[in-house]
Amino acid sequence: MKVELNTLYWNNGSYLVESHKQVMDHFGLSVHYHNLDKVHHGLWMDWLLENSSSDIVGIIENDCIPLNPEIIQYCIDYVSQSGTFIGMAQCANHIPPFNHIYAAPCFYFISTEFWKSIGKPSFLENSRSDVGEEISRICDENRITYKALYPTHFERPSDEGIWKLANYGYYGIGTVFDNSIYHLYQGRLAKNAELFKLRCEQVINGTFSTDGFISSTEHFNGKIFNGN
Repeated sequence: MKVELNTLYWNNGSYLVESHKQVMDHFGLSVHYHNLDKVHHGLWMDWLLENSSSDIVGIIENDCIPLNPEIIQYCIDYVSQSGTFIGMAQCANHIPPFNHIYAAPCFYFISTEFWKSIGKPSFLENSRSDVGEEISRICDENRITYKALYPTHFERPSDEGIWKLANYGYYGIGTVFDNSIYHLYQGRLAKNAELFKLRCEQVINGTFSTDGFISSTEHFNGKIFNGN
């Protein structure tokens, strides 16, 4: 079973890559870094799947890291056994009906043969799907099983407010998924980039903790929805 890990970054996100690489090196993970400035994430993933010679393609965004090496093997094993894909649970709050939870390609492993078998759907957004969401929609409509890993904690709301995950809960800046993955989000903002560097250092030295984080399933009042 041939597996590859890939990360795309633009020039304006290169400052995240150094910390990202340090974590991957710490866990002994080999990652192909693609510096393709301004190439759309969806187009890049289409190209990856079309041209890969691997059985499983792994995609890990440059502001997303594993908190332990076991989660990588877990994802590989899941795809190997299911023949489909696994990603992080997200919801496109800007696309009606605003409640479709899908496996987002932020930390994502997919069988190349499976992608081909369902007609090579594009990872690009469209009128009903955000980036990568269309693959999950096709599977939902055809009762094909895949897996989404759900958030457990996050650090703070984004600048535009907290993000709702349908009827499950919430996520935001610095979200931990399945107690095993950390996704910064909005790494283009300097204050978030510094946070990512700190969390990466903590993962490497073994001090990362969700103490002080917000539970993704807590009830929130109106103030936090506005990011206040």
